[in-house]
Amino acid sequence: MSRKKTKDRLITGFILVLGTIARAMSNKSRVMFGRFIGDILRLLSKSRSDITLTNIKNAFPDKGGDWCSNVRDESYRNLGITLVELLTFPYLSENKIHDLIKYENIELINEANSRGKGIIFMSGHFGNWELLAYTAGLFSKIPITIVVKPQSNHFADEYLNEFRTRGGNKIVPMSKAARTMIQALNNHEAVALLADQSADWQKDIFVDFFGRPAATYEAPARLALKYRSPLILGFAHRQKDYTYKVTLREIDYSDLDNSPESIIELTRRHVKILEENILLNPGLWAWQHKRWKHEPPK
Repeated sequence: MSRKKTKDRLITGFILVLGTIARAMSNKSRVMFGRFIGDILRLLSKSRSDITLTNIKNAFPDKGGDWCSNVRDESYRNLGITLVELLTFPYLSENKIHDLIKYENIELINEANSRGKGIIFMSGHFGNWELLAYTAGLFSKIPITIVVKPQSNHFADEYLNEFRTRGGNKIVPMSKAARTMIQALNNHEAVALLADQSADWQKDIFVDFFGRPAATYEAPARLALKYRSPLILGFAHRQKDYTYKVTLREIDYSDLDNSPESIIELTRRHVKILEENILLNPGLWAWQHKRWKHEPPK
């Protein structure tokens, strides 16, 4: 067995142990445990921690070093909480899941679905995005095809995808997503994706994100404008009682046509909503990614 496979199996075994421990905990204890795991993740990778802190300082140039360091720490802790909570999904009854996350307007999904043009759900690596994707389909009873970026650890990837699909959702890797998303929308089905990571600077577009141009996926806007599918955003905000609240928001693009200029404008609109949610609680977003690693072509 190769060194990588051995390492991957060890990491997957560690994840299994985490799940066994977490499922017996209360919501509060689970969050505390997740925060601890997040602190360990931060300490294990100084280079990634430095990238995280640099991203935060660039996004908030008027904030002091202590504030930025605190946001970095909270961002890592949110990653730990998200992982720990994901591992408990199979052991939670639907009633307990309803207690864990509240949608202010879940009926928007069914109303949008009744239009017969499919639905495009969007969010970001914010709060517990895994719980958001899991429950949107579970609560609305509308299966969702979720676009994911496969983990390099094949064993962990398969294990986590089992949890993601227990509510009836389907998973499609990003490399095969284009055709699958088109088929789903043509069949008047729902698709979901996270579009807050750096895109292909040669194929996609640049829009401002926290005052700096960032390569951003054009697919959500392009598909919405082509198929006139409702574009709905949602973000799982963690509350003081360790539950989550979600307010779904549909973006109005009735003034736009299917043109390159409209694709850019609609992309600006959904990126602005992501930024607004991050500003409400910066520590809930995953700042670890090199979001601004590409510069716009001259």
